[in-house]
Amino acid sequence: MPSSLIFFAMGVNIETQKNNSAVDGTDDREAHSKFWIAAYTRPKSEKKAASELAKNPLFNIETYVATQTLIRQWSDRKKQGESVVIPMIIFAEVSTEKDILAVKKHPLILKVLTLPGQKNPAHIPNKQIEQLKFMLDESEEPVEFVQGDFKVSDVVKVIHGPLLGLEGVVERTSDGKSFIIITIDLLGGAKTSVNSSDLERL
Repeated sequence: MPSSLIFFAMGVNIETQKNNSAVDGTDDREAHSKFWIAAYTRPKSEKKAASELAKNPLFNIETYVATQTLIRQWSDRKKQGESVVIPMIIFAEVSTEKDILAVKKHPLILKVLTLPGQKNPAHIPNKQIEQLKFMLDESEEPVEFVQGDFKVSDVVKVIHGPLLGLEGVVERTSDGKSFIIITIDLLGGAKTSVNSSDLERL
C-alpha cells in the first residue's frame, strides 16, 4: 500500500534585490533580473487576477496559480476537474518596481508577501516554483497545501514513478505514514503521496 512522503525543495533564497538603472541602452524590462513574489488575492479571484496582470501590455509580468487537474471517479462516471491548491495566492514573476506596483495596485490583490519587519516583497526562489509546478503536473495523487513547520529525517530521491528525480526530506508520522512536501517560503508546503519503494536514501 503506497505511503506518502513529505518533500522539501531545497536552496532557499529570500533576499530582496535592488533594481539598477540600465547603463547599456537596454529598456527597463531588459535591464533587470526577474524574480518571483507571492500575493494574496480576494477569495476565488486567483485566476482572474493572474490573467489580468499577465495580459497587461504595460508591464513585464508572468503569473502562476497553483492548480491541479484530476479525474475523479463517481459511482456512474468519471469527471475531470481543476482545483486551486493554494487558495487566495498567486505568484508573479516581476523585474521592476513598476511591475511590483502593478501587482500591489490591482483591485483583486489584497497584499504582497513581505519578510517580517520589511517593506520590500519577499523573493520566492525559482527552484521552489519549478518544483511546485512539477509536482502539480506530474503527481497522480491529490496535492494538498499545508501550513507550518515540519520535522524532518532522511534525505531521499524519487527513483521511480511520475515524480522521478525529486530530492527531498522525509517525515514519518507516529502511525507509520510518511509525507512529501515541497516548501514555499512564508506560505507552507504542497503535500502529495508516493510509494515508499520508489525512494532511495541519499
